[in-house]
Amino acid sequence: MISQAQVCKTLSPWLGAPLLNALEPMTWDIAGRLNGYSIRRGAEDLAAQLDSLLFRAVRAATEESMLVQLPDETFVRVQVEDFAVMADELMLLAFQEFPKDGEHLQFLRDYSLRHASLSALRVLYTRFGAQQSPKELDAIVSVVKSCYPAFRWRGWLK
Repeated sequence: MISQAQVCKTLSPWLGAPLLNALEPMTWDIAGRLNGYSIRRGAEDLAAQLDSLLFRAVRAATEESMLVQLPDETFVRVQVEDFAVMADELMLLAFQEFPKDGEHLQFLRDYSLRHASLSALRVLYTRFGAQQSPKELDAIVSVVKSCYPAFRWRGWLK
C-alpha cells in the first residue's frame, strides 16, 4: 500500500515541504491513484495524469511563479520538464508494488521500451534482476548510465 507520506517523500526534492504541506489534498489524491493502479490500465495514462495534476497544482499554489523552496531552503523555479520526471518517480511507487511474476516483468520490459521511464528500468534491475539474464541486466545498466544523470541512479545501480 502506497502512503501519502511516500508520495511526499518522493516529491520533496522537487517541491519542498512548505509547498507539499499546502498541496496535502493533492498528495492524498496521488496516493489513491497509485494504489488503484493495475497493469490492466495504461501506465502511460496514469503518468500523464500525474504530470498534469502536478503542473496545475504547483502553478496554482505558486501563483504561476513556479518558485519553490527546497529542503536546503534555496528557492528554485520548477521547469515544465520536471513534472514528467516527478510523475515517473511517482510511478516507481506503483511499480515496486508489482508481484514478481512473468506478466509484470513483461509489462515493465514493454513499458521501458516505449517510454523513457527510469522507474521501470529501476524496478526491472532491482526487483526483477534474478529473472533476467546477465546480458539484459548489462543492457539496463548501459541505458541508465548513458541516458540519465548520475544523481538519479547512484543509490541503486552498480
